Amino acid sequence: MSAPSSIFTPATMYYTQFDGKRTFLPLLADTFGLYYNKDMFAKAGITSPPKTISELTADAKKLTVRNPDGSLKVVGLDPFCGFYDGMPPMLATWQHYFESKYIDEQGHYILSKDPGWTAFFTWQKSLIDWYGYDNLVRWQAAQGDDFSASNAFEVGTMAMRLDGEWRTAFIAAEHPELNYGVAPGPVIDTHPDLYGSGYVNGTIIGIPKGTSNVNAAWDLVKYLTTDTHALVQFANGIHNVPSTLESLKSPELKPDPHFAPFLAIFGNPGSTTSPINITGDGYLTLIQNFAQKYQAGKVPDLQAGLVNLDKQLDAQLALKSLGGGAP
Repeated sequence: MSAPSSIFTPATMYYTQFDGKRTFLPLLADTFGLYYNKDMFAKAGITSPPKTISELTADAKKLTVRNPDGSLKVVGLDPFCGFYDGMPPMLATWQHYFESKYIDEQGHYILSKDPGWTAFFTWQKSLIDWYGYDNLVRWQAAQGDDFSASNAFEVGTMAMRLDGEWRTAFIAAEHPELNYGVAPGPVIDTHPDLYGSGYVNGTIIGIPKGTSNVNAAWDLVKYLTTDTHALVQFANGIHNVPSTLESLKSPELKPDPHFAPFLAIFGNPGSTTSPINITGDGYLTLIQNFAQKYQAGKVPDLQAGLVNLDKQLDAQLALKSLGGGAP
């Protein structure tokens, strides 16, 4: 299978290959950005969406409203791993903004050696501790389901949220009165050049092994993945991002100021995706389990915990490479 790589972004070209071999092509994509409540921002005296993690933290605290007993009424931003879109992909999304690396050139996990992971976990737990872990858990239990009209951001009990482009369609259908904006996600203060990029993943399409009419199948795959008109019609229909550089600029795209930032984030050459390896999303599950323990205060030493996590991740990868199941 071959197609001109210049029409796709680096991130989509990466997640449609395995071990250096082209196995699929991208068919629409998902991109994450920061949703923010404009009315709440104005009331708190915040004039623009945050661009750095320190600005995000300050804004989240300004936007938080507590009840007289100290419990949470409105949360500025919930960084909790496992809430709503939680993890994955939300954990992977945050790692882009912290420029975290997963694996070194020798194929070993390096979460304990990469400063981005330490910075993320330290920041995340610090904000959770500011809310109060139990307070935040109780607040979450009172929120509506993620994919419902009672979603916390949509009903105004959460002021900011990282979410995908599809949320624009939900808001339009369920709460068209919501006065909100979308911006690129805030980035770690030491790498302001990351701002404007984001985390990307998406749908893939390929030709099954043993297909009887490969040429006709390839004609269909090529049309669906490279024809601008076809991609834009599909994107308009299901509110996903079209997956070629040319389709991002198509005048056929339905104009929407809320959706436009996702097109820019997707087209940014600095946007990235998760590592692809033989464990599938198994490595993200191990990281998720660690994150949930750490945010709950069950990992007393972050550095030691990350060292042990690297060992588990390496063992998982080695076992899968030998044809075994994930531990």
